[in-house]
Amino acid sequence: MARVLQFCASIVTIMKQISFLFALLFSGALYSQGVSLKAGDPLPPVTLRIINSPVKTLNLLAEGGRKFYILNFWGTWCAPCIPEMEHLAELQKLNSGKLQILAVSEEPLMRLENYLKKRPTPVWLASDITALLYRLFNLSAVGFSALVDRDRKVVAVVKTSSIDQPMLDALYRGDAIRSTAVLNEAPVVVQGDLFGVDTTMLANFTVRGYMVGQEQGGRIYGGKGVFGGRRISYINTGITTLYKAAYGITSQKQVFYEVEEKSVNNYEDKSTRYCVDLLVSPAGKDSLYSLFRQRLNSVLPVKARIEYREMPVYVMVDNGFKGSPSTAAFTYSFSGKGFEGKGVTFKLFADAYLSNELDLPVVDETGLAGKVDITTNMDMRTLENVIKSVEELGLKLKREIRRLKVLVLY
Repeated sequence: MARVLQFCASIVTIMKQISFLFALLFSGALYSQGVSLKAGDPLPPVTLRIINSPVKTLNLLAEGGRKFYILNFWGTWCAPCIPEMEHLAELQKLNSGKLQILAVSEEPLMRLENYLKKRPTPVWLASDITALLYRLFNLSAVGFSALVDRDRKVVAVVKTSSIDQPMLDALYRGDAIRSTAVLNEAPVVVQGDLFGVDTTMLANFTVRGYMVGQEQGGRIYGGKGVFGGRRISYINTGITTLYKAAYGITSQKQVFYEVEEKSVNNYEDKSTRYCVDLLVSPAGKDSLYSLFRQRLNSVLPVKARIEYREMPVYVMVDNGFKGSPSTAAFTYSFSGKGFEGKGVTFKLFADAYLSNELDLPVVDETGLAGKVDITTNMDMRTLENVIKSVEELGLKLKREIRRLKVLVLY
C-alpha cells in the first residue's frame, strides 16, 4: 500500500510539472505571436505563487470558487503602486465575499515577504518571476489591473488608480467597462539611422512627431566616435523632458508652467511627444546645448526660459561617508530598487538620482571631491526608504531654502 501511495504521489507531482510547463509553453506561444489578452479573452493556465493566501500556488482556471478577481500588476519598486495597494486593500475588505484581488509582481518571494512584514494586506501577493501574465497583457508599464469575471474571462484592463466601488458594482452586474490600459506597440524595425544621419554629414537638425513602434529614450553621443560630443537624440519624448535636458534641469520641482501642464505632459496623447536629433559641426561641439535650446524654442509649440527662484530643497552633507575614492570606469544606473554607480561624483548622485526620487531638488554641499562607488538598496520605494538609504552611506539630507535655476514653460 505504501508503494502504491508513493507511486500516486509521484504521478501527481509529474502532472503538476506538466501543467506548469504547459502554462509556460502556452503563454510563451501567445506572446511570440503578438497576441495580447483583451476584454472577452479567457485567462491562460498560468500558475502563480502566493505568499499570504490559504494556498501557496494558484491557477485561476483550476480554482473552483465563483469569485470575481482583479489582477493588479505592480512592484515594490514602483512609488505610485504603494498607495494604490493601500486603496485596493480597503476595497478587498469591503468586497471579501465576492472578490479576490491579486497583486502580481515579477519580484521574487523574499522581496514580497519583506513588503508584507511592513504592510500586512488582505490583497494576495503573487510572484510571477517570468512576468508571463504581464507580457501576455502587453502592458506598457505597471499600475494597470485586469478585471476578471466568474467565468475567468477578462472584462477590462484599467488603470489601477481608477478602480473604485462603483466600478466593482458594474463588474458584478456584468456591465461593460471601458479598458484604459496603455499597451506596447509592435516594434518597427528601421534600416539604418532613425534620423537618416550618416558619417558624411557635418551638421543636421531634425524634428518629427511621434514615431510608431519606437521606444522612448534619449542618447547623448560621447566618446571619440565620429559623433562624439556633437550629437544628441531623443525619441518619442515629451516637451518637458526635452527642455529639462537642454537647460540642465534635474528635478521636476524646478519646472513651472504658464501653460496647462496636462497639455505638455500627457503621455497618453502621442501628439505631445516628439523625436528630435541635433548634430553640430566638429568645430561647434561647445555650442551643442546652446543650439539645442535655440532649436527647441524655434520649433516646439511651447517655449522655455530660465529664471532663478528661492525654493525649498534637500541639502546633502557629509556625515562620515563610508566609501572610498574610486578608480573604476564611470558608469551608473538606477531604478525604484536603488542606485548603482562606479566612478561617480556626489553631484551626479544628487542630480541624476536623488533629485528624481525625492519630493524636492537635492543640492550637493558635502564638500567631498573626487569620484566614488555608490550603491543603495531599498526593499520598498518610498520617500522614507530613499532618505534612509542615503543615511546608510554616511550622508545626510537637510531641508533648507536655496536660490535655484528653474525652467518656465510658456
